[in-house]
Amino acid sequence: MENPVVLAVDDDPIQLEIIKNAAAKLEYPQIDVVTAENVALALEVLEERTVDMVITDQRMPDGTAFDVVRESVARNPLVPVVVITAFESVEDAVSLLKKGARDYIVKPLRPQDIQQILVTALEWHKRETDVHEATDTDGHTDGHTDAVPENIGDTTSEAMREALSIAARAADTETSVLIYGESGTGKEVMARLIHRNSTRADGPFVPVNAAAIPESLVEAELFGHKKGAFTGAQSDREGYFQRARGGTLFIDELGDIPLNVQVKLLRAIQFREVYPLGQETPVKLDVRILTATNRNLDDLIQSGDFREDLFYRLNVISIEIPPLRERRSDVPLLSEQFIRTFAAQNNRNTKGLSQRALNYLTRYAFPGNIRELENILERAVVLSQGPLITETDLPRFVIGEPPASDDTADIDGSIPESGTSLDAQIYALEKKLIFEALKRTEGHQSRAASLLEITERRLRSRMERLKIQNPF
Repeated sequence: MENPVVLAVDDDPIQLEIIKNAAAKLEYPQIDVVTAENVALALEVLEERTVDMVITDQRMPDGTAFDVVRESVARNPLVPVVVITAFESVEDAVSLLKKGARDYIVKPLRPQDIQQILVTALEWHKRETDVHEATDTDGHTDGHTDAVPENIGDTTSEAMREALSIAARAADTETSVLIYGESGTGKEVMARLIHRNSTRADGPFVPVNAAAIPESLVEAELFGHKKGAFTGAQSDREGYFQRARGGTLFIDELGDIPLNVQVKLLRAIQFREVYPLGQETPVKLDVRILTATNRNLDDLIQSGDFREDLFYRLNVISIEIPPLRERRSDVPLLSEQFIRTFAAQNNRNTKGLSQRALNYLTRYAFPGNIRELENILERAVVLSQGPLITETDLPRFVIGEPPASDDTADIDGSIPESGTSLDAQIYALEKKLIFEALKRTEGHQSRAASLLEITERRLRSRMERLKIQNPF
């Protein structure tokens, strides 16, 4: 496969060299950078060869980024164009986005910023090209209903790529797969991905959350029941196993299934049959089982709350989905898709994120993982008043500001009582950590920043935002 080609346009040779060096240090994707020192040379490159991305300065001696954007979009609208400028202008940003630019970023940029821009834009280009090639001239797909990759597939994370690789290899088998991951990481999306690429793709995909079913009803919900089998059973009812015939049954929150039901689940897997409550004859099964959990099953086995033999039956292949805080480089990719979806759903003209808003999102820890990112961006799309989501459209807990009414944490870093809001407790904990670092270093801010594994500049910024005066 040929390396992607990036056209870098800037009248500053030093800036071009920075872009080339940043691209050269990327292991994946390996990028070929073609440079142009003015608009005329850039237009020649676009005429003579195919490029996968354009990164251009805004102002040059013989023209502007508008000329480059116009020519690139005319030749191939799927090629992302990123404009870099030293002169921040909302009017220019809006105009460039309307003309077809994918992003508008203000200098100065660090090499890692450039690498993130390159990876994000090239991933977008690859996805859009794949979708375009899968669609014929009449707008019909080539037979696959899911041409656009699901959110979970947007990744630059090695751990996530490994998870997707395992899923791809297991998809067209009948083997049981157990998916591990924190809440909100996309375990069901991974299961759907496996189903969609399996030989059972034409059959139903039936998800069931074991934690959401009252313990007394788990057996009846899974295996079905006959009329009169128990109080309230007013008619025959198929269970999830029967409803998934010919397809895939996905059992989420596996660790919450009661022990007495685990025995029957093991038998259903071993003998491929179930006994609905109140029925003496078995019902044969034709179903593939995928399971998921956010709990440590080894600990549950040790405590006697989960059967070891059932674990071995379901854990033939295991896939671990990393939390979003361990794949922060994926935040731009996921954000782009969420923004596009929510903008269409809510009739908004939102095109993307400002660089500062993206920076805030990328450094946020996301305890709720992808589901939390989705909720944050849906809110931001609805509240934003321009084509770009800015930091003012993000919740305060993302940008690190305390609630307006918060006066619960003093310089001694005392943590509020348990009844206080989560934002206030996070705010107080951050003050406490900074205060302790300053105390340990006798007020030396550079060493305190090293203890906290952040830059001194960021420490000063946090102290200013949190209204901390160095008392030492």
